[in-house]
Order: sequence, then structure tokens, then C-alpha cells
Amino acid sequence: MHGAAVRTVPRAGRCAGRWGTSMREWVELPDALRPDARRLATELRRLKDHSGLSLTALAGQTSYSKSSWERYFNGKALPPRQAVLALGELVGAEPARLTALWEDATIAWKQRGAAERAAATAPVDSVDDESRSTPAPVARPSRPALHRRGRVAIAAASLLACAGAGVFVALDQGSGPRDRNGRETAASSPTRQLETSCFSDSCTAKDPKQTGCAGDAWTAALTRIHGVYVELRYSDACKAAWARISWGRPGDVAQVVADHGRTLRAKVHYDTDVYTAMTVAMTPSGARACTTLTVGDHGCTRPGGTERLTEPPNPPTPPSPLRYGQPRTALSSTSTSFPECQPVSYLGLWWRVLVQE
Repeated sequence: MHGAAVRTVPRAGRCAGRWGTSMREWVELPDALRPDARRLATELRRLKDHSGLSLTALAGQTSYSKSSWERYFNGKALPPRQAVLALGELVGAEPARLTALWEDATIAWKQRGAAERAAATAPVDSVDDESRSTPAPVARPSRPALHRRGRVAIAAASLLACAGAGVFVALDQGSGPRDRNGRETAASSPTRQLETSCFSDSCTAKDPKQTGCAGDAWTAALTRIHGVYVELRYSDACKAAWARISWGRPGDVAQVVADHGRTLRAKVHYDTDVYTAMTVAMTPSGARACTTLTVGDHGCTRPGGTERLTEPPNPPTPPSPLRYGQPRTALSSTSTSFPECQPVSYLGLWWRVLVQE
């Protein structure tokens, strides 16, 4: 009789029995989580406990991985609406209520992201006047005009030698960081608020450049497949990721694969690189970048990390006909044939010779 009684206990009763134990095992939600986002995470935990499913079983019955569900339940990432509705469907929860909770949580996540960006760009407290004071310039002794004329002749000879060697050096290079094409990036200009037209789910399948998400993009994962660089690019402002390949050839395909199962692709039609549209990823670890090459190779990066990786170098340039088939790298300013021709500002050299001396 005792065994029969156990078999007649309804499933809901067994789940409810585990509910009390399971809730005590949940870790505390992050303090930085806003109330609406906290309510959604709490409701997801309640639904999971009521289902009686483990994280592994839940991943098997939905299109979202075990690691993704762990982040959703612990307030580390905002779940997609489809994930919330999928969990609700397993336990018969009302879709309209879950959708309303998700919409409120999305606004809360966006507000939190804006607050974090504002804090990151806030100006540092100015130091006092005493620490900013600079010592008075030290008077330099005058030098004979004959020596000055000699230095002018030496400078002119150096300019002629470098011009004859075919070395072309920028006259006034900035000191700020530059992109792969040699242009200065936004880091060398005054800090400004990044303007984007999407966030999280609303960025899915959209172009990162057209939406402004490329403005703060960085490389979260990188690998090389058969000579082709594969990058996972990530935007903190948009909470979205995309894939980019470099050094490829027409026909090579870039792919971004998200934890929630969606894959977006883009093919190289000309040149050597291409990037995909975006997929939602509340953290870089929520996506990977992959490639399928025309030579038959296929491979992916690891899930994105927190370290900002160095972007791939420019692909090799073709030989220059102006140097009789010699590669352009042979004209580098560090050529051993002309060690005196360094990448300096010759305008500045003339200024120091003619005026400051």
C-alpha cells in the first residue's frame, strides 16, 4: 500500500516538493540587477523549479544551451523573448504575462548599460594646481651661426638621401591609435556618447555599421583557419556580436553562431574580407565566429572572452611596378640600406634646425 500511494502522487506535487529545496540552492542575484530584471530572473527560476527539469534536460527540450540557461537564471544575461516563452510553454505559464515581464526587463537592462557607459566616460577628477605646475624653462646657450648653417646642410642632405631611396614618410603623424587602414580611431578624439539605433534583440540580423554598433566594437575571440583570420567582434553598447574574416578569397563564408542557436552568414564576393550581421549576445561568451572556406576547411573560434585581442594585420600588398617588381615592404623606413631614414616628421626637423636652434 505504501508503494501504491507513492505512485499515485501527481507530478505537480513532486515538483512542488522540490521547489522549496531548489529555491534555497539558487545563488543570490547580482546587486547591480535592476528591479524589473530581477523580477524576470526570479520568475524564470520559479518556472524552472516547477518544471522539475535539470539544466541539461532543459537545454535538451529547448534550443538554448545549458550555459545560456545558467546565465539567464542567475541574472548574468538578458534571455531572448523566445527563451522565456519556451520555458513558460513547458509548464503552461501565461505567454502574455511572461512577455510583459520580459519587456520591462529589457528596458531595465538597456538603462543599466547606458549608466555603465556614462560612468566609464565620466571625466576624472582634476588634480590641484600645485601638481599641474610645470618648472620654468631652462635657458639654452646660444650657438654660433656657423654651426647652425652646418646643421641645415646636414638636414638637407638627409632629406635628399631619403627621397632618393624612395622612402615616403608622413609629415605630421598623430600619436593616437589607428585602425588597420592607418586612420586614427576615435580614441584620439574627445570622448563622446556613442549613438546606436538598436539594443540586444533589436540588433539581430542588422548591420553593425549602419546601426552605430561598430563604434565601440572590439575583438573578443580570434583564430586562423588555413591562413584566414576569423574574429568574433562585440559591441558593449549594443550587446551584440558578429563575425568577420580577413585574408580570405571570394566564396569564403563568415558565420556567427549564437548560444541560442541562430546562425548568420556572409560571403566574400570580392576583396579579402567580409563581416556578418549581428546576433544578440549579452556577453561575448554568448557567441562564436566560424568560417567555411572554398578550399574545404571549416573552423570556429572559442566563445568570446573578456580580453580585447589585437586585430589581424593587413593582408600582404601586391608588388609595386615603380620598384621593378620589388615588394613594397622593401621600401620600409626601417630598411637596412638607409638606417638614417627613420619615420620622423621632417617638417619638425626643419623647424628645430631653423628656429629652435
